[in-house]
Amino acid sequence: MIEAQRMLPSEEQIAVFVDRFYGNVRADAVLGPVFARAIGGEWDAHLARMTDFWSSIVLGSKRYQGHVMARHMELAGVEGRHFERWIELFVATADDAFHPDVAAEFVRPALRIANSLQLGMFGWDYEIPAAQHALLKSYLMPRPKLRTRSA
Repeated sequence: MIEAQRMLPSEEQIAVFVDRFYGNVRADAVLGPVFARAIGGEWDAHLARMTDFWSSIVLGSKRYQGHVMARHMELAGVEGRHFERWIELFVATADDAFHPDVAAEFVRPALRIANSLQLGMFGWDYEIPAAQHALLKSYLMPRPKLRTRSA
């Protein structure tokens, strides 16, 4: 394994990942229309915000300033199947973009956030799909120490 692969991603790599993921979302028959309604012509702003978000989550940059739950509660017509598809695309894109140890640094929090959003949006009696629980469990293995990039 190349040691560089075991390093946390750079800001540029996070931006490329975000662009690639949301390119997949926009092209997706299930998610594309939902995002088109919610984002309209504001894709550049959304991509910048999501890059800040994932930089904050993965690198601890604290650049993202927002309330994730409140933003999602505003969305109309979102169902469990949308979360399932979002997770499927997110995991596939992360696995394609990064070494598995690095991809897990994105997927693990994404799954936890998805669980919280679903419960917040659909109510506490909503049942998170078993496959989603199993996927999260598979990412909860012991975490390797990833090095940060030197300046």
